[in-house]
Amino acid sequence: MIQNRNLIALIFTVLICQQVFGLKADNALDFNLKQDRYLGEVDNAKQVANYTTLGADLNFQKKGEVYSTGFNPVVQGTFGVSNEFYFGAPELFVQKRDVLVPELTVTFGRKLRTWSHLDEEFNIGIWQSQLRWDYLKPKQEGLVGTFFDYEVSPSFTVTFFTSPVYLPDQGPNFQLKEGHFESANRWFVPPQNRLDFFAREAPLKFQIERESNKKYIMNSSFGLGLAYKEPKSPWWVALNYAYKPLNQIHIGVECGGTKCGDLGGPNPLEVTATIHPMVIKHSVVTLESGFDRLDDQGYLSLTGDFPNRSNMPVDYQESPLDSVVIAGGSYSRFAGTMFGVPSWVKGSYMKVFEVNARTKEGVVDVGAEESSLDRYPYRDVAAIEWKALLKQKLNNKLQLTGRYSYSATENGGWVTSVLGWNMGALTWNLGFDFLGSTTSADSSHAGLFTRYRANDRVYGSVNYVF
Repeated sequence: MIQNRNLIALIFTVLICQQVFGLKADNALDFNLKQDRYLGEVDNAKQVANYTTLGADLNFQKKGEVYSTGFNPVVQGTFGVSNEFYFGAPELFVQKRDVLVPELTVTFGRKLRTWSHLDEEFNIGIWQSQLRWDYLKPKQEGLVGTFFDYEVSPSFTVTFFTSPVYLPDQGPNFQLKEGHFESANRWFVPPQNRLDFFAREAPLKFQIERESNKKYIMNSSFGLGLAYKEPKSPWWVALNYAYKPLNQIHIGVECGGTKCGDLGGPNPLEVTATIHPMVIKHSVVTLESGFDRLDDQGYLSLTGDFPNRSNMPVDYQESPLDSVVIAGGSYSRFAGTMFGVPSWVKGSYMKVFEVNARTKEGVVDVGAEESSLDRYPYRDVAAIEWKALLKQKLNNKLQLTGRYSYSATENGGWVTSVLGWNMGALTWNLGFDFLGSTTSADSSHAGLFTRYRANDRVYGSVNYVF
């Protein structure tokens, strides 16, 4: 069953916030009911084909001459499916503009910002953490800390960021029972549960050895950003640098010596692997330049991602900690009245280039410990997106959007489309997601399109915005 009490309590919380704060034109409380129908086979007995999800999303923004605040809690739960209840807060901040130094703005808390357009375009997850309950529809969350924004001139802004805490990605819920991972979420892929060892197939079980929450949360970070844009020019350039924890928890798998069980025990042999989660910091730098005009926009992006070493024992199997460079860009424009209706098109591309590979081979396959903790959703992808306004009359709007993404590395793709009918405060959506790949799931080229190709789905939803 859905966690009814938790969901109802949180929905009442956002309703109370609505009444206390008083929602105005720039604020919204969004209730949504969604039905997903998955077409592929389930991975385990906890997963089903149909998911009915109820969610609430409060977006409160209050701006003043000196103080501004923002609060964006998100909650969702699934009927008839255990442990599928989620809560997140992409934004929660207080912002103050200095009266004596009006060029300086200080922000405390969690606030969304654009550190990299390419990162947000493809939901790579390098800069800001994400709510990854649904891998195809992740939601960005702001960094947590103190932000100092100083306007050196009308065209040049300097940003400094620092924080003593760290909040990683929030992925699908899972449980570890009797050495095996279980999850009702279709986007959680458990590690392998059997192992070929000395020409014998042995059951593989897991245990997690984790330290106190304080050691994970209390991890500092800092960053510096430079942004330049002439007020009357469409061109802009931005350079951002940060030294911070990876948004994905790093894991190492220990399977050697006594930690892997009694290798000389009875038949069938049973092997136990110990998972060690830890926080790894990295240096990330992004240089982007682009333009924003009335009918078209575009940018080019270059990011360097340089993680520290884990210093785990050499016999541990680890998810990759490669130093990489990520390049890409995007261009979109108004295409006129194609097929008799206003239309927009966009093309985007990104590719990950390895600078220094550190992948280690071990008893457990590389794909096993990556599972739902992939550092990047894909290594290269090209995408084309379209949007057409089929009909509009006052507050009644019918719109069709679609996107096709293709990865040459895994020879796979993803096509998605949504037909949305907006009727004032009420919006109906009907859509689908189809994934395909010819790459083997245990291949080193496997990515999002390969691992989740069984998650083809059609869905319908209704949203009501107060």
